[in-house]
Amino acid sequence: MTINVSDAPIRSILEGVIKAGNMNVLIDDSVQGNMTLHIEHVTPEEVVDVITESQNLFYDKSGTVRYITAGRNHEREIKYYTWQLQYTTPEYVAEAVQAMIPAAKIKHHSLSNTLVVGATKREAQLINKLVAQLDKKPLQVDVSVRIMSIDRKALKKQGIEWDWSTWSNEGGSLFSWVGHIQALEEKGDAEILANPHIMAMNGQAAHILIGDRVPVAKEHTKQGEKTTSVSYEEAGVKLNYTPIIHADGSVTAAIEAEVSTPVLVPEMKAYRISTRRAKTVVRMKPDKTLVIGGLIGKEEMEHFRKVPLLGDIPLVGKLFQSRYKTSKETEVVIMLQARPIQDEEQNTVATELFPSIEGGDKDKGI
Repeated sequence: MTINVSDAPIRSILEGVIKAGNMNVLIDDSVQGNMTLHIEHVTPEEVVDVITESQNLFYDKSGTVRYITAGRNHEREIKYYTWQLQYTTPEYVAEAVQAMIPAAKIKHHSLSNTLVVGATKREAQLINKLVAQLDKKPLQVDVSVRIMSIDRKALKKQGIEWDWSTWSNEGGSLFSWVGHIQALEEKGDAEILANPHIMAMNGQAAHILIGDRVPVAKEHTKQGEKTTSVSYEEAGVKLNYTPIIHADGSVTAAIEAEVSTPVLVPEMKAYRISTRRAKTVVRMKPDKTLVIGGLIGKEEMEHFRKVPLLGDIPLVGKLFQSRYKTSKETEVVIMLQARPIQDEEQNTVATELFPSIEGGDKDKGI
């Protein structure tokens, strides 16, 4: 392409070059004035670059449709903009901004949860979009938990045998035992120990403890001598639940369940802890109930009987007394349902952008 014009309107020259080069460029009304241009053997793109550089025009090539406007130096002027964050931390957003615009001057204030960035107007527009993506109200899930103690013999009669190796993230055995357990509850073979609800934030672990702290005996050996100390530990049912919430309403949950049973050691007046654990990662749908089983325990009970009056006679009374032990296998079953909380305001972000006084821009916003 060859151009040879004298004192011609800049806008007309650009329009002719853009049309000849079949380019997608929008020329702002602010582009005015005349110029003289003599140039040979160049492409339309090179001509546009020469004109915008020599005439102090701003040429934005970032989008599918490019645009040219007056005041290139003005557009590159650094100003300071402020974002008041609502949900995330300024440190987190600052790291993302620095990765996107390495040259940006970034400051943050943790107490006021404020991010301050020195950038061009165009860069500030990009940062504003980034902040809108990062500063969102965290998703939450409402987890309904039912913890039950079930007679092991009754479970076997129902044909329930937990096989963790067959459980998959798509469901299967994880969700198929609800009807059987409800039948056992109706017959009195299952007892509800607790029925808590917890709110879990997306990606954050939530914890449940149904139990108490009990004195636990621990033996130590030092220089050949055995000593026993007592410390307090948590015993009962523990549940750790970490959700990842998906757009379709399903939840991928990392679940750790633990059942700790205190066993009394009479001579020490303390307990030893018998622990059963289960761990899985599963995808849950809102209308499905997840069942965690296989947490088997054994309860040993000591019984005492005597013949009235005769059993109380000194010395010979033992002849009319009897002691015996029985054991009962129980299984703790944990049933969970997860329901994501719908919040209409979760995607709203309140950000106010204020150019600095040094920037000289009186307009608020970008």
